[in-house]
Amino acid sequence: MFRLSYKSDAKVMRAAATFDAGDSADSATTKLMGYGFLILYAVLLALVTLKHEMYVDEVQPWLFVRNAHSLLPVIQHLRYEAHPGLWFVLLYGASRISSNIACMQCINFALALTMAWLVLSKRSLPIVNRVLIVFGVTIFFTMGVLARDYMLAGVLLTAAARSFLAKPQRHWLGIALLALAINAHFFAIPIAAGIFVWLYWSCPEMTWKASLAKLKERKFWVSVAILAFALIACYLTVRPAKDLATHLNLAGAGIFDYLILAVGRVWHYYLPFSLDMESSIQNSSLAFPAFKDVFVTLLLWIVALSVLPGRRSRLFMVMSSLLWTAAVVATVRIPLETHASQIVVGYVVALMINRPEDYLGSWFPSYAAQPILLAILSIQVSLCLQYSVKEWFSLFSAGKSTAQWLKAAGLTTRPLVIEPEIAAPTILAYTGISSAYVPGCKCNRTFLLYRVGWDSERQVSPEELQALTSKFGLSPVVISGWELTERDLHHLRLQLLYEPPRAWAYQNENVFVYGVVDHANSESAAAQ
Repeated sequence: MFRLSYKSDAKVMRAAATFDAGDSADSATTKLMGYGFLILYAVLLALVTLKHEMYVDEVQPWLFVRNAHSLLPVIQHLRYEAHPGLWFVLLYGASRISSNIACMQCINFALALTMAWLVLSKRSLPIVNRVLIVFGVTIFFTMGVLARDYMLAGVLLTAAARSFLAKPQRHWLGIALLALAINAHFFAIPIAAGIFVWLYWSCPEMTWKASLAKLKERKFWVSVAILAFALIACYLTVRPAKDLATHLNLAGAGIFDYLILAVGRVWHYYLPFSLDMESSIQNSSLAFPAFKDVFVTLLLWIVALSVLPGRRSRLFMVMSSLLWTAAVVATVRIPLETHASQIVVGYVVALMINRPEDYLGSWFPSYAAQPILLAILSIQVSLCLQYSVKEWFSLFSAGKSTAQWLKAAGLTTRPLVIEPEIAAPTILAYTGISSAYVPGCKCNRTFLLYRVGWDSERQVSPEELQALTSKFGLSPVVISGWELTERDLHHLRLQLLYEPPRAWAYQNENVFVYGVVDHANSESAAAQ
């Protein structure tokens, strides 16, 4: 928001002319290529999505919106989910049409196609850049295949950015989309703040005088009020319940430790190799490998920053990245790949900020910047290909295969005992069973509730198994996340019935299906 015109007028004019040529109407061939790649994206995404086995974080929202009698309990429950309400409201509406969990995948698929169109139709970007972006690991797999609220947030943020970048600017549409994005995912807020500041407040001129002048406009304060209301609504839905149980804190770790771990974790999601560095905290002090992780992340970030098309896009990316990091440290502590997807959305928006008045060039000469950018984007495509091949030939999660085995073995009429409860959502969703007994809370659950007092490591007792047998008239099936010892098997009178193959996404995910010894032979025969 300060003057940044360091280049000569002649150079800026040449840059503007170059931009105008790039942002002119696409040729018929380029348009046809865009539609062709959109169709290819849709076909490939549909194939991988059909093969995908949804896991707990995907399935959990669908379970409690499907079982809710009205929208109010859904909103009230969000304090245990730490996610804003827009995705859940959307799922609730879909669940009134059909209880099939595939509806959730269809919604995410439609959003993914919208995201692909928003990128592929951005004519100021070279067609090769657009294609590499949509087939990258984040847009295609992390947000497209995994049916969660990240794609919804990405679509809203990208559409908002394009509204502000349009000529004439679609201001109120952009503000409305930002307000919705804030309530789509908490980690969309940093990107929304960057869009508001650099595409509206400091636009079209990046000067203090122009920005201060905006403060005198009624439109500015109405826009601020709308976004403030959206932030308040987001806070009211994501503020933790008093009895919420979390396992985010590490013993002896402080804010600086979490900052190093959060930043250091990011590069692992965007580079196709491993330096065999595990970020960890030992004896209340930060392990040295974490600093190496931070160095690699910052190096990758600086290279990505250096090829952005102008100073405004770089300032936007810097602000969004810093705010995202602060949000991560304050909440999840150590980000997952899904959390980092919003950083990629911010980078896509940054690539779109290349209007004539913003063009001051990348840090590299033009003949070097594009090849470097293509290399960065190509790495993301290679990761996407790797993930998609694994998805096609291996299990993503063991939950679906376990559910399929239970159905094939005719055991879905028996009471289920699931310990720990983390495997419950996927198995309930794919079997259609309404609830399972969870020893951790000594209760029947239709979905998980992360509440203080649950003992996830608690094992079911013989008395509980007997009580379930008496109640339902059938011996229960025990699904355990750990392999029972011979002593436990004898004590509980159980026998192993089924162990699914290991999943590629969660190497530590174990599922073992046990049946009561008295019925083990008949159950084994049914399975065969």
